[in-house]
Amino acid sequence: MVLALLMAIVAAATTYALTPLAARNPRSVLPPAWRLPLALCAALLAGAGSVVTEQWWNVPLVGTLAAFGVLLGAVDGRSKLLPNVILVRFAAVTLPLVLLAGAASGHWIGLLGAVAGGAALFAVYFLLALLSPAGMGMGDVKLAAILGVFGGWAGAEAWMGTLLGGFLLGGLAGVGVLLLRRGSRGSTFPFGPGMLLAAFASFVLLA
Repeated sequence: MVLALLMAIVAAATTYALTPLAARNPRSVLPPAWRLPLALCAALLAGAGSVVTEQWWNVPLVGTLAAFGVLLGAVDGRSKLLPNVILVRFAAVTLPLVLLAGAASGHWIGLLGAVAGGAALFAVYFLLALLSPAGMGMGDVKLAAILGVFGGWAGAEAWMGTLLGGFLLGGLAGVGVLLLRRGSRGSTFPFGPGMLLAAFASFVLLA
């Protein structure tokens, strides 16, 4: 419980500190009033996810996924953009933590899984972006590479959950928008929130 509380605090502080980065692009800026609620949401997810996670070396990864996931999901949901300035920091924090998890657990083969998972998910989304550039952006492709690392480290089931869950939740979000009459059949929908939620749930439950 102490570790979960600590991770909740760290995740909240991280999200709160990084939220202003979205304002570097006028199209992705978030309302100032969102800053504290997003931090609290990150804390809740990080704390709950840390309690469920069995291995302590995966707890920092849970916190990282919660902190960046909440922020990127909010930005993408509002603006359909995934800013590079946040994605780069997400990757920069994730990779050392995966290496740390590998060293702490002695599960070195899992690091190969993380690399393969990131490369494979990147390839899937990159192909989709080539086939349908109007529906899939390069921000989604870059995010997929990072989320694939999480899924690959957690195992094949978590990786598949990240892949299939992302498409399922993204599709449901699109249907929801259509039902609410806020879009048309030709509208594009943000895939980021669904991808992030699927990755978080898969990592927490299957790692």
